[in-house]
Amino acid sequence: MNKHFINCLNFTAAFFLFSAITAYGQQSETHEDHVYANPNISGVGSSTIIYHLKSPLETTVLAELENYMESLNAITQVDINGLDISIQFKGATTNQMIFPFIQRMEMLYIYRNPKSR
Repeated sequence: MNKHFINCLNFTAAFFLFSAITAYGQQSETHEDHVYANPNISGVGSSTIIYHLKSPLETTVLAELENYMESLNAITQVDINGLDISIQFKGATTNQMIFPFIQRMEMLYIYRNPKSR
């Protein structure tokens, strides 16, 4: 009985120690907002940002991009006028908040190799 109780204590102590070390290792690192800034974006701080394209995209790619962005929950409206993509969010934005949206948009639609479509 005593041996079983000691083994149980050892297991419990090891479990709590492991979970504490794991939680410490998974703490998220925070940076200042300017670290996430993108030079192609204006309007950060308001609910509407504008992404300025450097070169025009094909109309089919623009349509796919608009459908994709409008399907995201945080985005209420997307308008594309020439080289400007206007994205309206539900609330005021920060560079850190919009960073994942913009990074994914660039990766999937803007900088994607046209031959891979």
